[in-house]
Amino acid sequence: MLTSVSLLMVIGYSLYFSFSSYLTNCKENHSWVKCIPMILGMTSSLTVGLVIGTWMPDRLAVTTILSIVLSSILGSFIGKKFGTNGFIEAQSSSLMGAMMGAMLGVMLETNEVNIMIIAIDLIFLISVFSILLGLANRQLEKKKPILKSKPASFYVFFLINVCLICFLPILQTIDTKGTTDKIDSSEHSHHH
Repeated sequence: MLTSVSLLMVIGYSLYFSFSSYLTNCKENHSWVKCIPMILGMTSSLTVGLVIGTWMPDRLAVTTILSIVLSSILGSFIGKKFGTNGFIEAQSSSLMGAMMGAMLGVMLETNEVNIMIIAIDLIFLISVFSILLGLANRQLEKKKPILKSKPASFYVFFLINVCLICFLPILQTIDTKGTTDKIDSSEHSHHH
């Protein structure tokens, strides 16, 4: 469940950046604006690779290829508003992130998967949030505070993402313990 939520979150934010009106004036020559495709391409593809790698931990070649293909598609959405240079940055960082994420997902032990997915998701969310705040700050007048420029729905959605990422593993652990306890009690009753 956590892996599905992570993948949907990355796809959702990538599509958001693809269609966002905040990126219409992003062909400026500011150095941090040029870094947006690279940051988003790397963090999103790392998450995608990690998720796919944990789904098929015994097939490194297949997970790597699937991660590269899906990350390349997301990189296209991310980089298209940044011109040719942004497109190339998003694609190259997506390629590297997808390969690293797939290898990491395959190498992780079962008890480490949730911790790593949470960490990568939080890094992705912090990157997205920082970029959106920076873009909002550039479009605002100096009199308005940065945090008031975004609608409340954005902050609610962002907090829901963080809560989902942090609390889904706890719910999965509780559910797994309940299932394990039921199995243990049924086996115990059959032995008597």
